[in-house]
Amino acid sequence: MAACIASSARAAVPAPRTTAIAATKNAKLSNRATNFGTSKRYTAPSARASRRVSRRAVAVTAVASPSMPAAPQIPLPDFLRAPFDGIAKQVEASLSVDVKRQLLRAQYTSAISLRVAFFLQQGVRQSQLSGKSSVDGAAVATALAKAVLAPDSTTKVADADSKLGNIVSSAADGQPLSDAEAGEITQFLEQHLVCIVDLFRTELEHLEAGHYKYPYDLSPVTGPQSQWNPLAVNRLSRDALADQADVSERRTAKRGQELLDKFAPDPERYPAYYLQNFHYQTDGWLSADSARLYDFQVETLFLGSADTMRRQALPFITAWMKGRSAKDTKLLDVASGTGRFLTFVRDNFPEMQCTALELSPHYLEAARKMNKRFETMPGAGPLKLVEANCEKMPFPDGEFDAITNVYLFHEMPKEARRNAAREYARVLKPGGKLFFVDSAQVGDGKVLGMEKAFDQALERFPMFNHEPYYRDYANCDLAATFGEFGLELEDSTVAWVSKCMSFTKKASADLGSGVEAGAAGAPDQKEVPATTVTTATVEEAPEAESSEPVAVYL
Repeated sequence: MAACIASSARAAVPAPRTTAIAATKNAKLSNRATNFGTSKRYTAPSARASRRVSRRAVAVTAVASPSMPAAPQIPLPDFLRAPFDGIAKQVEASLSVDVKRQLLRAQYTSAISLRVAFFLQQGVRQSQLSGKSSVDGAAVATALAKAVLAPDSTTKVADADSKLGNIVSSAADGQPLSDAEAGEITQFLEQHLVCIVDLFRTELEHLEAGHYKYPYDLSPVTGPQSQWNPLAVNRLSRDALADQADVSERRTAKRGQELLDKFAPDPERYPAYYLQNFHYQTDGWLSADSARLYDFQVETLFLGSADTMRRQALPFITAWMKGRSAKDTKLLDVASGTGRFLTFVRDNFPEMQCTALELSPHYLEAARKMNKRFETMPGAGPLKLVEANCEKMPFPDGEFDAITNVYLFHEMPKEARRNAAREYARVLKPGGKLFFVDSAQVGDGKVLGMEKAFDQALERFPMFNHEPYYRDYANCDLAATFGEFGLELEDSTVAWVSKCMSFTKKASADLGSGVEAGAAGAPDQKEVPATTVTTATVEEAPEAESSEPVAVYL
């Protein structure tokens, strides 16, 4: 749910200029290897210093170093399974660190290249379908190759001279762009492509250092069928394109509150701020189709990098887990969505006791399915699925050791964010951790060496994507918001257009004043005890029997 700055700027380019990146089409590139681990690294000087500090803080290993992809599972009779596994472990142990690193780099680079190419193609098809702009896929691919092979050659307009915000607004109004204006958008998007490549290099460094496991979904051996089965992928692609036509029509008509035709706001069930067609997506968060398409649509928006941005919180978790027993650790994933980030946490710490809290019953059901792989994993910890609002959670004080929260706050108004922060502090144990991931904010572009253009894009992003609370979020002080309730910021890092933050609850946290917190009077919720993963029953809300506002699905 993060803001994709590059996409919003790209979509603003009018049809007469099919793409601002076309200027790079004839760039002559060297034939050096494109391995993300060996290519030259592009980072602004200030970013290098901040990343060095962050990595010193997480220089621990939870898994073998480097992290190797899972080996293929060959069907064998039970009496041969143990000997075969023993031989496989001996072979892996005999490999030198350098050989493991080269194998890791080769597999990661291949998987990411395939991923980016696929979602680039999907994005081009969506832009053609929308009719607002036509993205030149070959030009974007050329710019991506330039970002890999020669990132330092990327030029930029100085912040003092940047007029990107006005250019994007003019383009959105259908005004033609001059060559200089198109050139500025080209440079801006090239910088973002460099940042995407740099993000993948950062992840590879974490994998080589063993900060977290090789992502299970990047291998056809362990990844979900929806990601590797050609028929399943084709169906998702087809359905996402079909839905994009409706999204484009909704965006043109500025219909961002269609959910109010089906639901009446109810603070105890679905608050008014929640009943939005965020991103102009069909059904908002309240349908099975929305949950089925969400991850695919987000990865298309971010050119296949959304999971990687989320995973930049894992090194913080790994550092905290050093010396801890996963089996005795209780983690709450707030606004779990489809449960995708939770799968990466559980893949690294499978014995952890996890709870997924989500307001949409449809997304909660998707989270159950997403985590189904852990049902048969030996020693995997339990998962509870709870349907409730994070502003008033049905848990006792000090219930959890840690909370993860990904891409939620930018879709909440200020007071709702305060209520959620208060609840996080309440349900955490003293010394507990909050691992927070959300959209980057105003000023974060400085780390990327493009502060003004970055901030201008953040300012104008909501007009293209129906994010009514985004602008306020982009300017809020998150450290102060959480600090008010005793959650102290310890570390943070910018991961392209996202940011990851780590907070610790002080022993004497003050929950402050405001809405009463606690389990009493909590909204309707379903808590399902589980030994592995359990099903949350999805029920339609009852029809209204009085004039009191309630959530009614028509």
